[in-house]
Amino acid sequence: MKFAGFYNFGGGGTETVTGVTNKNLPSFEENVCNNDKMLFSGQFSNLSRVLIHVTLRGFGTAQAMHRHDIRPYESLNVTNIPLSSIAIHVPTGETIGFHGMGSLFQTEDEDEYAVAISKSGLQEDLHNSPNFDTDDYTRTTITTATTTTLRDSGDDDFSVYKCTVASSGACEVDLIWTDSSNANIKYIGKLIFGGTGSFVYDFDPSNLRNPHRQTGKLRAITNNTATVTIDTIGHLVHEGQ
Repeated sequence: MKFAGFYNFGGGGTETVTGVTNKNLPSFEENVCNNDKMLFSGQFSNLSRVLIHVTLRGFGTAQAMHRHDIRPYESLNVTNIPLSSIAIHVPTGETIGFHGMGSLFQTEDEDEYAVAISKSGLQEDLHNSPNFDTDDYTRTTITTATTTTLRDSGDDDFSVYKCTVASSGACEVDLIWTDSSNANIKYIGKLIFGGTGSFVYDFDPSNLRNPHRQTGKLRAITNNTATVTIDTIGHLVHEGQ
């Protein structure tokens, strides 16, 4: 056998893939190799919290060799497989991160091919969710009865894990998620202060994310002129994570 080269998914190894309208069609597909005696060994990983599927295609009668689900943060380890192409199936409306890398080895005769194929395999590898390193700290002071944006996610998604609300007097504060147009409200909670006081929301850092994902907003609704200071601590989650 001889080494034939490396493979990087989408040319870069880690890419984002957006679901198409028809969920039965591949959202992204690319060739890995055009030689049926070339063997691929590597790993394909789902870098998102979305359940996706991949189709591994071989050659000849194995052109639709295997359609496999990849759960959030799961990897599929591939060993000595004659892999023609890979197709990624992403649910409609979702954008996920996907990573793929591996090596290609050329078998030089039938005996080498038979020995290598006898050691081929597919294994699942389920990882824990990543720790995001984009910590974000924001303080907002409100002095009127209004609706205020606490955190505009922009091109990212905001995952909040702590929110401290302090009021200088009697006041009601609603904490909400919205989309980028300040619509489609999802209520997190209401605080009612009879006077000066504070309250701390504590959330799991990986779970309380804006249901509108990228471009969504964390906002607060206040009902009078008491000074309300809100500190939010969380992570900016890049598209596809």
